[in-house]
Amino acid sequence: MVENQLFVEDGKILTSAGAGAGIDACLHLIRGDFGEAAAHEAGKDVVASPARGGDQPQYVDVLTVPRANLSATRSWVMEHIGEPITVQRMAERSNLPRRTFIRQLEHETGMSPMRWVDSHRILSARRLLETSDWAVERIAAATGFGTSANFRSNFRSILRREVGATPRENQ
Repeated sequence: MVENQLFVEDGKILTSAGAGAGIDACLHLIRGDFGEAAAHEAGKDVVASPARGGDQPQYVDVLTVPRANLSATRSWVMEHIGEPITVQRMAERSNLPRRTFIRQLEHETGMSPMRWVDSHRILSARRLLETSDWAVERIAAATGFGTSANFRSNFRSILRREVGATPRENQ
């Protein structure tokens, strides 16, 4: 039994934890069937994040008031996704001590800082693969992976971790 997840996929069965998680599950299906760009557009239509994974917590603790909102730092990361990004650099941008930043980002996103960066690098790369005619080398540089070999290796391992399968295994 899997607890505290937005949605769970088991073969052809997909179940969600509630109405909001149902939207996340639908966006997951759209992403799988039509690609990242379609999920992104659908997410904008329903004003939902197009990239929340099923393994994120299904509820927000409304009794815990966050000490900081890291949306400005998260936006900065997205604008600089092709550059070297470290936890220390993100903490400094947030004007928080490193450990406080890590706790706060995990609270806001449900992920460790570098897992969050990796997932957005993969989403950015996936979007470019689907919507541009850029060479893999250019996509690797633009999304912070450096070389095409590093990109391919990371793309496979991160997709396996996040989605449970690589693109070839998903066919």
